[in-house]
Amino acid sequence: MISFYLYIEYSNCKLKQETLKEDKYLWLAVSIVFFVIGIEYLFSRSKGKRIFRFENTISNLLMGVFDRAAGFFLVPLIYFYYNFLYTNYSLIEIPEGIVWFLFAVFISDFIWYFYHKSGHRINLFWGAHIIHHQSEDYNYSVALNLTPFQVVVRILFWSIMPLLGFSPEVVLGTHLVIGLYQFLLHTTLIPKLGIVEYLFVTPSHHRVHHGSNPEYIDKNYGGILIIWDRMFGTFEEERNEVIYGITKDINSRDFLTTVFHYYQNLIFQMRQLSSVKDKLLLLVKGPDWVPESGPLDILPLYVDKGSYNYQNYTRLKKLYILSNTIGIFFVIIAFAYFMSLFSIIDMFAISVFILLTLVTIGRMLGNNRSYILETLRVLLLIGWLFLFTNYI
Repeated sequence: MISFYLYIEYSNCKLKQETLKEDKYLWLAVSIVFFVIGIEYLFSRSKGKRIFRFENTISNLLMGVFDRAAGFFLVPLIYFYYNFLYTNYSLIEIPEGIVWFLFAVFISDFIWYFYHKSGHRINLFWGAHIIHHQSEDYNYSVALNLTPFQVVVRILFWSIMPLLGFSPEVVLGTHLVIGLYQFLLHTTLIPKLGIVEYLFVTPSHHRVHHGSNPEYIDKNYGGILIIWDRMFGTFEEERNEVIYGITKDINSRDFLTTVFHYYQNLIFQMRQLSSVKDKLLLLVKGPDWVPESGPLDILPLYVDKGSYNYQNYTRLKKLYILSNTIGIFFVIIAFAYFMSLFSIIDMFAISVFILLTLVTIGRMLGNNRSYILETLRVLLLIGWLFLFTNYI
Protein backbone atom coordinates (compact mmCIF):
# COMPACT_ATOMS: atom_id res chain seq x y z
CA MET A 1 0.00 0.00 0.00
CA ILE A 2 1.04 3.58 -0.54
CA SER A 3 1.81 5.31 2.73
CA PHE A 4 -0.56 7.80 4.31
CA TYR A 5 2.38 10.19 4.14
CA LEU A 6 2.21 10.43 0.34
CA TYR A 7 0.48 13.78 0.53
CA ILE A 8 3.65 15.10 2.17
CA GLU A 9 5.69 13.51 -0.60
CA TYR A 10 3.51 15.22 -3.17
CA SER A 11 3.91 18.62 -1.53
CA ASN A 12 7.67 18.11 -1.49
CA CYS A 13 7.79 17.39 -5.20
CA LYS A 14 5.29 19.74 -6.75
CA LEU A 15 7.88 22.50 -6.98
CA LYS A 16 10.36 21.86 -9.74
CA GLN A 17 13.55 22.04 -7.76
CA GLU A 18 16.73 20.04 -8.04
CA THR A 19 17.48 20.02 -4.32
CA LEU A 20 15.89 18.37 -1.33
CA LYS A 21 13.27 20.65 0.19
CA GLU A 22 12.34 20.88 3.83
CA ASP A 23 8.91 19.64 4.83
CA LYS A 24 7.35 21.81 7.51
CA TYR A 25 4.05 19.91 7.61
CA LEU A 26 5.14 16.34 8.35
CA TRP A 27 4.33 16.95 12.02
CA LEU A 28 0.70 17.46 10.99
CA ALA A 29 0.55 14.17 9.07
CA VAL A 30 2.18 12.28 11.96
CA SER A 31 -0.22 13.90 14.45
CA ILE A 32 -3.25 12.90 12.40
CA VAL A 33 -2.00 9.33 12.00
CA PHE A 34 -1.34 8.90 15.73
CA PHE A 35 -4.67 10.53 16.58
CA VAL A 36 -6.56 8.11 14.33
CA ILE A 37 -4.62 5.11 15.65
CA GLY A 38 -5.21 6.30 19.22
CA ILE A 39 -8.96 6.67 18.69
CA GLU A 40 -9.12 3.22 17.10
CA TYR A 41 -7.15 1.73 20.02
CA LEU A 42 -9.38 3.30 22.68
CA PHE A 43 -12.59 2.42 20.85
CA SER A 44 -11.53 -1.19 20.30
CA ARG A 45 -10.62 -1.51 23.99
CA SER A 46 -14.00 -0.12 24.98
CA LYS A 47 -15.64 -2.82 22.86
CA GLY A 48 -13.46 -5.56 24.32
CA LYS A 49 -11.67 -6.18 21.01
CA ARG A 50 -7.97 -6.99 21.09
CA ILE A 51 -6.77 -5.75 17.72
CA PHE A 52 -3.47 -4.23 18.89
CA ARG A 53 -0.59 -6.38 20.09
CA PHE A 54 2.56 -4.62 21.20
CA GLU A 55 5.06 -6.42 18.95
CA ASN A 56 2.95 -6.13 15.83
CA THR A 57 2.12 -2.47 16.38
CA ILE A 58 5.71 -1.43 17.07
CA SER A 59 6.90 -3.41 14.04
CA ASN A 60 4.34 -1.61 11.87
CA LEU A 61 5.41 1.79 13.17
CA LEU A 62 9.09 1.04 12.57
CA MET A 63 8.35 0.20 8.96
CA GLY A 64 6.42 3.46 8.67
CA VAL A 65 9.51 5.37 9.79
CA PHE A 66 11.67 3.44 7.31
CA ASP A 67 9.27 4.18 4.45
CA ARG A 68 9.00 7.87 5.34
CA ALA A 69 12.74 8.39 5.87
CA ALA A 70 13.60 6.75 2.56
CA GLY A 71 10.91 8.86 0.91
CA PHE A 72 12.85 12.03 1.66
CA PHE A 73 15.43 10.93 -0.88
CA LEU A 74 13.39 8.75 -3.25
CA VAL A 75 10.41 10.97 -3.97
CA PRO A 76 12.42 13.78 -5.60
CA LEU A 77 13.98 11.14 -7.86
CA ILE A 78 10.52 9.84 -8.76
CA TYR A 79 9.36 13.34 -9.57
CA PHE A 80 12.30 14.03 -11.86
CA TYR A 81 11.86 10.65 -13.55
CA TYR A 82 8.19 11.37 -14.26
CA ASN A 83 9.09 14.89 -15.35
CA PHE A 84 11.74 13.56 -17.74
CA LEU A 85 9.19 11.24 -19.38
CA TYR A 86 6.54 13.94 -19.49
CA THR A 87 8.84 16.63 -20.92
CA ASN A 88 10.53 14.48 -23.55
CA TYR A 89 8.19 11.65 -24.51
CA SER A 90 4.56 12.50 -23.66
CA LEU A 91 2.14 11.85 -26.52
CA ILE A 92 0.00 14.87 -25.73
CA GLU A 93 -0.30 17.47 -22.98
CA ILE A 94 -3.42 16.77 -20.99
CA PRO A 95 -4.90 19.96 -19.51
CA GLU A 96 -5.30 20.44 -15.77
CA GLY A 97 -8.60 20.91 -14.00
CA ILE A 98 -10.87 19.02 -11.64
CA VAL A 99 -12.51 16.90 -14.36
CA TRP A 100 -9.18 15.90 -15.87
CA PHE A 101 -7.77 15.17 -12.41
CA LEU A 102 -10.68 12.87 -11.61
CA PHE A 103 -10.04 11.14 -14.93
CA ALA A 104 -6.37 10.79 -13.93
CA VAL A 105 -7.40 9.21 -10.61
CA PHE A 106 -9.58 6.77 -12.54
CA ILE A 107 -6.66 5.80 -14.80
CA SER A 108 -4.31 5.59 -11.82
CA ASP A 109 -6.74 3.33 -9.97
CA PHE A 110 -6.86 1.04 -13.01
CA ILE A 111 -3.04 0.88 -13.00
CA TRP A 112 -3.11 0.25 -9.25
CA TYR A 113 -5.06 -2.97 -9.75
CA PHE A 114 -2.36 -4.52 -11.96
CA TYR A 115 0.48 -3.08 -9.90
CA HIS A 116 -1.04 -4.54 -6.75
CA LYS A 117 -1.77 -7.88 -8.37
CA SER A 118 1.81 -8.15 -9.63
CA GLY A 119 2.97 -7.48 -6.08
CA HIS A 120 1.24 -10.71 -5.05
CA ARG A 121 1.83 -12.89 -8.10
CA ILE A 122 5.52 -12.20 -8.91
CA ASN A 123 7.96 -13.41 -6.26
CA LEU A 124 10.45 -10.62 -6.88
CA PHE A 125 7.72 -8.04 -6.24
CA TRP A 126 6.05 -10.02 -3.45
CA GLY A 127 9.30 -9.81 -1.51
CA ALA A 128 8.78 -6.05 -1.27
CA HIS A 129 5.04 -6.19 -0.60
CA ILE A 130 4.83 -9.13 1.80
CA ILE A 131 5.86 -6.87 4.68
CA HIS A 132 2.53 -5.11 4.45
CA HIS A 133 0.70 -8.42 4.97
CA GLN A 134 2.77 -9.86 7.82
CA SER A 135 0.89 -8.41 10.79
CA GLU A 136 -1.48 -10.85 12.49
CA ASP A 137 -3.47 -7.87 13.73
CA TYR A 138 -5.44 -5.53 11.49
CA ASN A 139 -5.64 -1.87 12.42
CA TYR A 140 -4.60 1.53 11.11
CA SER A 141 -0.95 0.97 12.07
CA VAL A 142 -0.86 -1.73 9.37
CA ALA A 143 -1.32 1.03 6.77
CA LEU A 144 2.16 2.28 7.75
CA ASN A 145 3.73 -1.15 7.38
CA LEU A 146 5.45 -0.45 4.05
CA THR A 147 8.89 -0.56 2.51
CA PRO A 148 10.47 1.85 0.03
CA PHE A 149 11.43 -1.14 -2.15
CA GLN A 150 7.93 -1.04 -3.61
CA VAL A 151 8.78 2.35 -5.12
CA VAL A 152 10.88 0.69 -7.84
CA VAL A 153 7.94 -1.44 -8.89
CA ARG A 154 5.53 1.47 -8.60
CA ILE A 155 7.38 3.78 -10.98
CA LEU A 156 7.53 1.03 -13.61
CA PHE A 157 3.75 0.81 -13.70
CA TRP A 158 3.00 4.53 -13.43
CA SER A 159 5.50 5.47 -16.14
CA ILE A 160 2.60 5.15 -18.56
CA MET A 161 0.84 8.21 -17.12
CA PRO A 162 3.47 10.88 -17.94
CA LEU A 163 3.89 9.19 -21.32
CA LEU A 164 0.16 9.62 -21.93
CA GLY A 165 0.44 13.33 -21.06
CA PHE A 166 -0.31 13.63 -17.34
CA SER A 167 2.06 16.00 -15.56
CA PRO A 168 4.24 14.71 -12.68
CA GLU A 169 2.21 16.81 -10.24
CA VAL A 170 -1.00 15.15 -11.37
CA VAL A 171 0.50 11.65 -11.24
CA LEU A 172 1.76 12.20 -7.69
CA GLY A 173 -1.58 13.78 -6.84
CA THR A 174 -3.34 10.55 -7.83
CA HIS A 175 -0.95 8.65 -5.55
CA LEU A 176 -2.11 11.00 -2.81
CA VAL A 177 -5.79 10.24 -3.37
CA ILE A 178 -5.33 6.47 -3.56
CA GLY A 179 -2.95 6.50 -0.58
CA LEU A 180 -5.32 8.41 1.67
CA TYR A 181 -8.22 6.22 0.63
CA GLN A 182 -6.22 3.05 1.27
CA PHE A 183 -5.20 4.27 4.72
CA LEU A 184 -8.85 4.48 5.78
CA LEU A 185 -9.49 0.85 4.80
CA HIS A 186 -7.23 -0.71 7.44
CA THR A 187 -9.66 -1.27 10.28
CA THR A 188 -11.94 -3.98 11.64
CA LEU A 189 -14.26 -1.45 13.29
CA ILE A 190 -16.15 -0.32 10.17
CA PRO A 191 -18.80 -2.87 9.10
CA LYS A 192 -20.06 -3.58 5.59
CA LEU A 193 -21.41 -0.47 3.89
CA GLY A 194 -24.36 -1.74 1.91
CA ILE A 195 -24.72 -0.48 -1.66
CA VAL A 196 -21.29 1.21 -1.49
CA GLU A 197 -19.76 -2.28 -1.55
CA TYR A 198 -20.76 -2.76 -5.21
CA LEU A 199 -18.66 0.12 -6.55
CA PHE A 200 -15.98 1.13 -4.05
CA VAL A 201 -13.36 -0.77 -2.09
CA THR A 202 -14.50 -0.82 1.54
CA PRO A 203 -12.83 -1.88 4.79
CA SER A 204 -14.70 -5.17 4.46
CA HIS A 205 -13.20 -5.81 1.02
CA HIS A 206 -9.73 -4.92 2.23
CA ARG A 207 -10.02 -7.13 5.28
CA VAL A 208 -10.53 -9.99 2.85
CA HIS A 209 -7.43 -8.91 0.96
CA HIS A 210 -5.37 -9.17 4.16
CA GLY A 211 -6.73 -12.58 5.03
CA SER A 212 -4.69 -15.77 4.97
CA ASN A 213 -7.83 -17.92 4.71
CA PRO A 214 -7.57 -20.09 1.56
CA GLU A 215 -10.68 -18.49 0.06
CA TYR A 216 -9.32 -14.97 0.66
CA ILE A 217 -5.79 -15.32 -0.76
CA ASP A 218 -5.09 -13.10 -3.80
CA LYS A 219 -8.46 -11.38 -3.71
CA ASN A 220 -9.65 -7.75 -3.81
CA TYR A 221 -6.65 -5.92 -5.25
CA GLY A 222 -8.58 -2.70 -5.95
CA GLY A 223 -7.39 0.66 -4.67
CA ILE A 224 -10.53 2.82 -4.73
CA LEU A 225 -12.90 1.01 -7.08
CA ILE A 226 -13.82 -2.64 -6.54
CA ILE A 227 -15.13 -2.90 -10.11
CA TRP A 228 -11.71 -4.05 -11.37
CA ASP A 229 -11.84 -7.12 -9.13
CA ARG A 230 -15.38 -7.84 -10.23
CA MET A 231 -14.36 -7.51 -13.88
CA PHE A 232 -11.19 -9.61 -13.67
CA GLY A 233 -12.45 -12.38 -11.39
CA THR A 234 -10.53 -11.59 -8.21
CA PHE A 235 -13.45 -10.37 -6.08
CA GLU A 236 -14.37 -12.10 -2.84
CA GLU A 237 -16.96 -11.02 -0.28
CA GLU A 238 -16.23 -11.12 3.45
CA ARG A 239 -18.18 -14.08 4.76
CA ASN A 240 -16.03 -16.03 7.21
CA GLU A 241 -13.93 -14.54 9.99
CA VAL A 242 -10.66 -13.22 8.57
CA ILE A 243 -7.38 -14.74 9.76
CA TYR A 244 -4.85 -11.96 9.24
CA GLY A 245 -1.22 -12.28 8.22
CA ILE A 246 0.57 -14.59 5.80
CA THR A 247 0.10 -18.33 5.48
CA LYS A 248 3.35 -19.12 7.32
CA ASP A 249 4.25 -16.82 10.18
CA ILE A 250 7.75 -15.44 10.67
CA ASN A 251 9.35 -16.47 13.92
CA SER A 252 10.74 -13.01 14.51
CA ARG A 253 9.75 -9.35 14.69
CA ASP A 254 13.32 -8.20 14.12
CA PHE A 255 13.44 -5.19 11.77
CA LEU A 256 16.03 -6.55 9.32
CA THR A 257 14.39 -9.97 9.28
CA THR A 258 11.03 -8.36 8.59
CA VAL A 259 12.44 -6.44 5.63
CA PHE A 260 14.63 -9.07 3.99
CA HIS A 261 13.30 -12.51 4.98
CA TYR A 262 11.48 -13.24 1.72
CA TYR A 263 14.47 -12.38 -0.45
CA GLN A 264 16.62 -14.47 1.87
CA ASN A 265 14.20 -17.35 1.34
CA LEU A 266 14.28 -16.87 -2.44
CA ILE A 267 18.07 -17.19 -2.40
CA PHE A 268 17.72 -20.28 -0.21
CA GLN A 269 15.29 -21.81 -2.73
CA MET A 270 17.33 -20.80 -5.78
CA ARG A 271 20.23 -22.85 -4.39
CA GLN A 272 17.96 -25.90 -4.50
CA LEU A 273 17.38 -25.47 -8.25
CA SER A 274 19.91 -26.80 -10.73
CA SER A 275 18.96 -24.97 -13.93
CA VAL A 276 19.26 -21.26 -14.63
CA LYS A 277 15.81 -21.39 -16.21
CA ASP A 278 14.19 -22.58 -12.98
CA LYS A 279 16.11 -20.02 -10.93
CA LEU A 280 14.75 -17.23 -13.13
CA LEU A 281 11.26 -18.73 -13.13
CA LEU A 282 11.30 -18.70 -9.33
CA LEU A 283 11.75 -14.92 -9.43
CA VAL A 284 8.89 -14.21 -11.86
CA LYS A 285 6.42 -16.90 -10.79
CA GLY A 286 4.08 -16.62 -7.82
CA PRO A 287 4.70 -17.76 -4.24
CA ASP A 288 2.74 -20.96 -4.92
CA TRP A 289 4.88 -22.03 -7.92
CA VAL A 290 6.32 -25.54 -7.77
CA PRO A 291 9.13 -26.54 -10.18
CA GLU A 292 9.05 -29.84 -12.08
CA SER A 293 11.67 -31.21 -9.69
CA GLY A 294 9.18 -30.93 -6.83
CA PRO A 295 8.37 -28.64 -3.88
CA LEU A 296 11.16 -26.48 -2.48
CA ASP A 297 12.15 -26.28 1.16
CA ILE A 298 11.69 -23.00 3.01
CA LEU A 299 13.81 -21.40 5.69
CA PRO A 300 13.25 -22.68 9.26
CA LEU A 301 12.47 -19.06 10.09
CA TYR A 302 8.90 -19.76 8.95
CA VAL A 303 6.56 -21.41 11.45
CA ASP A 304 3.02 -22.72 11.27
CA LYS A 305 0.25 -20.20 11.46
CA GLY A 306 -0.64 -19.34 15.04
CA SER A 307 2.49 -20.88 16.59
CA TYR A 308 4.50 -17.69 17.06
CA ASN A 309 5.15 -17.03 20.73
CA TYR A 310 4.64 -13.38 21.54
CA GLN A 311 7.17 -11.95 23.98
CA ASN A 312 6.41 -10.92 27.53
CA TYR A 313 8.24 -7.66 28.22
CA THR A 314 8.86 -5.99 31.53
CA ARG A 315 7.09 -2.65 31.91
CA LEU A 316 10.43 -0.87 31.84
CA LYS A 317 11.49 -2.52 28.57
CA LYS A 318 8.12 -1.92 26.99
CA LEU A 319 8.29 1.75 28.00
CA TYR A 320 11.83 2.00 26.59
CA ILE A 321 10.81 0.48 23.26
CA LEU A 322 7.67 2.62 23.01
CA SER A 323 9.43 5.87 23.94
CA ASN A 324 12.20 5.24 21.41
CA THR A 325 9.64 4.42 18.72
CA ILE A 326 7.77 7.66 19.36
CA GLY A 327 11.09 9.49 19.63
CA ILE A 328 12.23 8.39 16.18
CA PHE A 329 9.08 9.96 14.74
CA PHE A 330 10.14 13.26 16.31
CA VAL A 331 13.57 12.79 14.73
CA ILE A 332 12.17 12.43 11.20
CA ILE A 333 9.86 15.41 11.80
CA ALA A 334 12.86 17.55 12.79
CA PHE A 335 14.86 16.10 9.91
CA ALA A 336 12.12 17.07 7.47
CA TYR A 337 11.62 20.52 8.98
CA PHE A 338 15.28 21.54 8.87
CA MET A 339 16.40 19.48 5.87
CA SER A 340 17.42 22.44 3.71
CA LEU A 341 19.87 23.56 6.41
CA PHE A 342 21.68 20.24 6.66
CA SER A 343 24.83 19.36 4.76
CA ILE A 344 25.26 15.99 3.05
CA ILE A 345 27.33 14.80 6.01
CA ASP A 346 24.62 15.95 8.44
CA MET A 347 21.94 14.10 6.50
CA PHE A 348 24.09 10.98 6.31
CA ALA A 349 24.69 10.99 10.07
CA ILE A 350 21.00 11.48 10.85
CA SER A 351 20.03 8.74 8.37
CA VAL A 352 22.48 6.35 10.03
CA PHE A 353 21.00 7.20 13.42
CA ILE A 354 17.47 6.52 12.15
CA LEU A 355 18.52 3.20 10.66
CA LEU A 356 20.40 2.18 13.81
CA THR A 357 17.32 3.00 15.88
CA LEU A 358 15.09 0.85 13.68
CA VAL A 359 17.53 -2.07 13.84
CA THR A 360 18.09 -1.72 17.59
CA ILE A 361 14.40 -1.52 18.49
CA GLY A 362 13.76 -4.45 16.17
CA ARG A 363 16.34 -6.51 18.03
CA MET A 364 14.78 -5.53 21.34
CA LEU A 365 11.41 -6.78 20.10
CA GLY A 366 13.01 -10.18 19.62
CA ASN A 367 14.83 -10.01 22.96
CA ASN A 368 18.17 -10.09 21.11
CA ARG A 369 21.26 -8.43 22.50
CA SER A 370 21.93 -4.99 21.09
CA TYR A 371 24.40 -3.41 23.52
CA ILE A 372 26.96 -2.42 20.88
CA LEU A 373 24.35 -0.99 18.52
CA GLU A 374 22.64 0.83 21.36
CA THR A 375 25.93 2.37 22.54
CA LEU A 376 26.70 3.56 19.02
CA ARG A 377 23.17 4.91 18.67
CA VAL A 378 23.38 6.88 21.92
CA LEU A 379 26.70 8.40 20.83
CA LEU A 380 25.13 9.43 17.54
CA LEU A 381 22.13 10.85 19.41
CA ILE A 382 24.39 13.03 21.52
CA GLY A 383 26.11 14.24 18.38
CA TRP A 384 22.78 14.82 16.65
CA LEU A 385 21.42 16.84 19.58
CA PHE A 386 24.54 18.98 19.48
CA LEU A 387 24.02 19.43 15.74
CA PHE A 388 20.32 20.18 16.16
CA THR A 389 20.89 22.94 18.72
CA ASN A 390 22.97 24.78 16.13
CA TYR A 391 19.91 25.10 13.87
CA ILE A 392 17.37 26.36 16.37
